[in-house]
Amino acid sequence: MPAKKDEIFTPEMVKILKIFGLGSILFVFLLSFFNERRADNSGDSAPEMRVGTADRMYFHNMRASNYEREGRKDAKMSIFRHRKRTQEAAYPLLNFSILINWVKDEAYIYVEPNFEELPIHLRWKDEEGVQSGEVLFQGGDKFAHYYFARELFPLLEEPKQFELLLEGEWVPVLENEKEQDILKTTLQDYFRMTNLKLPAS
Repeated sequence: MPAKKDEIFTPEMVKILKIFGLGSILFVFLLSFFNERRADNSGDSAPEMRVGTADRMYFHNMRASNYEREGRKDAKMSIFRHRKRTQEAAYPLLNFSILINWVKDEAYIYVEPNFEELPIHLRWKDEEGVQSGEVLFQGGDKFAHYYFARELFPLLEEPKQFELLLEGEWVPVLENEKEQDILKTTLQDYFRMTNLKLPAS
């Protein structure tokens, strides 16, 4: 014979259910404080530029030998610049460096042109002249440098023709395949070290 409703929901049982329900809510609320933030690789929000132990070791052991390292004790950072980059030229250069903040376990990508004019207007077209576009960098904080690198990276998948707007005139930049390959490698190493998703072309 089934138990009557009044017999199941006795005052003692109702009290136990209330305590259990309240305890569950408090437990979930407590856990939310310890929920780690994870890197957002969608590109829709500010990226976390964290460098994990394994990624730091990989870069140090496998990739760092390709770079010149400059220690900046005042900023508690190290700056890595690709050894094979073109360093001096009579034409515009667009290099990138990787900055590692050892205190915060973070890494940043940084634009290093050999000219001072901002904003940087960079236009491109493919070798067939079918596709073209323009990338703009207005300067700014670490996120501005990151988003510029993120926008530029897919364009390096295949050789392109690049031009910069300097003093009102469009002039060639990244003219040879070597410069484009070195730039691509630097960006790849940065995205790999920070576990940020490589932008699709």
